[in-house]
Amino acid sequence: MSTCVNCGHELGVGRFCTSCGRPAAAPPAAWRTDTAERQPATPPSPPPPPRPTQPPLTPPVGSVPPKPRFPLFADEVDGAPRPVDSSPVPPPPPLAPTAPSHHRHRRPWGPWVAVAAVLVLVAGLGIWLLTDDDGSTATDPGPDRSANRSASHSPSKSPPSDLVPAGDVTADSTAEVPATAPPNQDVQGNRVDFAAANMLDGVPETCWRMAGDGTGKEITITLPGETVVSSVGLVNGYAKTARDAQGRELDWYHGNRRVLSVEWVFDDGTTLSQDLEDSTAVQSIDVDDVRTSSITLRLVSVSAPGTGRAARDNTAISDLSIISAS
Repeated sequence: MSTCVNCGHELGVGRFCTSCGRPAAAPPAAWRTDTAERQPATPPSPPPPPRPTQPPLTPPVGSVPPKPRFPLFADEVDGAPRPVDSSPVPPPPPLAPTAPSHHRHRRPWGPWVAVAAVLVLVAGLGIWLLTDDDGSTATDPGPDRSANRSASHSPSKSPPSDLVPAGDVTADSTAEVPATAPPNQDVQGNRVDFAAANMLDGVPETCWRMAGDGTGKEITITLPGETVVSSVGLVNGYAKTARDAQGRELDWYHGNRRVLSVEWVFDDGTTLSQDLEDSTAVQSIDVDDVRTSSITLRLVSVSAPGTGRAARDNTAISDLSIISAS
């Protein structure tokens, strides 16, 4: 065995030195049998010189520097790490002032529309307040303006709240009569008077009466307030009967004079005529809702006195009836 020409290590049977890896030279006895085309062993090439590092490039003015990062594997060349520029990043230069834009920012148009609508409403209200119903201005009365105003502002026909409530208002009224007969006594000796208030008490056995014929006389009835009258009536005589000590019946209705016809006169001049029958009940007629505060009862026709023991020369009315519709 021979030794390696490179390191001197004893060569084995292989073609390369087991110590340094260099090919073993052929033994001197076999050099003539080796082929002429075999390449001679070339010495190992020296390692390449290190690549010179380039200075870091200065970024152009106005450019944004990259964000700092951790070194990557790609930064290493030939096993040597690439230097990372750790110099402070210069601040970006101030931006040049831009020319003013001629494009105006469009504002929302909703508030302007609302303001315009309010102005239109206010203007319309002012015009309406300054004009009448016919369109003429308030400062120009015109020839027929007063007539139009009276027609358009006529009072309502609905009854106001100060009218007398609906119902029978007879008891709340008062009466003035042309005369009153003096008091007397009934068959039991009790005093009986014939005042005007007896026509308003709702008791048929009491009455107002005057001596003699009452034809053409007037009774004035004052109501408790302004009243819409819907009905009037009366009991047209002394609606009372009695028995004397002998048990005989006395008919005061037919014994006294009876009212045969009357006229009802209201404040506005409305006049209603009424013919009366031979009856002791209340005889009423309807009124077309006349508004009045008083009523005049005119006695148009009165009967003659009756006959018999109950005959008396007096004109009598037992009761009145006045009904309010308000």
